[in-house]
Amino acid sequence: MLGVSIEFLCFPRPEEPIEHVISCLQALCTLLETPCVKKHIAEDQLLAVELLNVLHRLLLTRDPPAVQLHVTAVVQETIRAAQDHLQQQRANKGKDEESEKDSQSSLGEGGETGELVPGKSLVYATMELLVFILVRHLPQLNSRVKESPSHVPLRPQRLSEESARLVANTVSILAELPLLCSAAGGMTILPTVLFLITGVLRDTAIKTPDNSVPLPVAAALQGIKVILTSPMARVESIQTRWTALVRSSLASVLEYSQPDESRPDMDEVSMLTAIPLFLLSASNELVGVVVLQKGCIDRFRNALNSSDPWVQARCYQLLLSVFQHSNRALSTPYIHALAPLMVEKLKAVERSRPGSAAELQAVQEGIRVLENLVSMGEEKNRVQLLALLVPTLISYLLDENAISSAPQVSRSLHDFALQNLMRIGPLYPAAFKTVIGAAPELKTRLESAIRANQASSKAKAAARQAQPAVQAAPTIKLKTSFF
Repeated sequence: MLGVSIEFLCFPRPEEPIEHVISCLQALCTLLETPCVKKHIAEDQLLAVELLNVLHRLLLTRDPPAVQLHVTAVVQETIRAAQDHLQQQRANKGKDEESEKDSQSSLGEGGETGELVPGKSLVYATMELLVFILVRHLPQLNSRVKESPSHVPLRPQRLSEESARLVANTVSILAELPLLCSAAGGMTILPTVLFLITGVLRDTAIKTPDNSVPLPVAAALQGIKVILTSPMARVESIQTRWTALVRSSLASVLEYSQPDESRPDMDEVSMLTAIPLFLLSASNELVGVVVLQKGCIDRFRNALNSSDPWVQARCYQLLLSVFQHSNRALSTPYIHALAPLMVEKLKAVERSRPGSAAELQAVQEGIRVLENLVSMGEEKNRVQLLALLVPTLISYLLDENAISSAPQVSRSLHDFALQNLMRIGPLYPAAFKTVIGAAPELKTRLESAIRANQASSKAKAAARQAQPAVQAAPTIKLKTSFF
């Protein structure tokens, strides 16, 4: 069956309906999901390489998006079969305790030299096919085109739904290819893989009306995470090259995320999301690299100062993950550089209250970050930290006479602030009393808000009790009574 399918795909007649080609690709996918075929193609690497070469030639003559989608599905199954086979080999070799370290670094394509031989390498054949697909949908990824004297820079455009799925599938497969390689083999392909994935991120990170994340962007971000958390990061023999590669890739992301007048529709949030992926997954490689640290801080600062509340809200969420990182050598510079700006932005809300749900969310996310900084601080600094948080929250409280006439968003901010204050007080009673006691006007405003809240709760409870109890009729009437 496998041979028949490959033979048909080798020489499909020009008059052959495209539906027949798609049916054959679907049959191949089904075959590759079965254990026996999966084992067969994984053990016969030349057969797998031939299959991918056939699929590559097929796309040269039959390249509708539907065919390309099914081709990527076949490639995915082929790669999974090879991965399962390699994992089994590594597991078998790992049983010998002395060879456990070597099993990770030497098993897989590339061996000890890192060489991938065209015509024999499954990884090489896969990359050829995947690059072909990517360049068809994102021509700007082709470096040769960019270097041409007649090249006119292409402005990134939103992909069609089919193209977006194709690029996302392709990126997902690319990110898994280093797992088929030895440590040396992985370092051979990783520069190209990361160049392509970060390029996809740059060229598909385009704002959407509903702030949704395009499929290729989600795949690119996931691909970066898969690579940065791969076992290769822990192989000692390649540590120097791995560190240089991680730093270079982050530098590319920082370059791509710079504000650019030629890209007014760049999705700042998508580009910003990539930065914590590097900081959280590869902290050891990035600690102390001042140039990269400054670039990251600048991108976060730009997002905090953005006029778009969605960008601000996501920035607060991403910063929280960086601030909470267990490696204090990494997180502390970001806290010192960005926390003062956060406090300044949150204090300014008293003068310019949120006018929309999005603006309210941004303020709430910022307060959550500030609360986490308080909880992370040492006990000796608790009063100083609460002195930043508590007055800010109290400044959001409305006068009891203005609550009923205030806009809904403003009342929501008042309720949010009061709930947080009533929760924070019991958490840090001594420090809370010290902060409140140092400023009588804060205490008066808080007590007034608590009394108004209690009065409102009593009024609502009394109104509920005053309503006559009406017994609801059963929603389902039984023909026969069982009681």
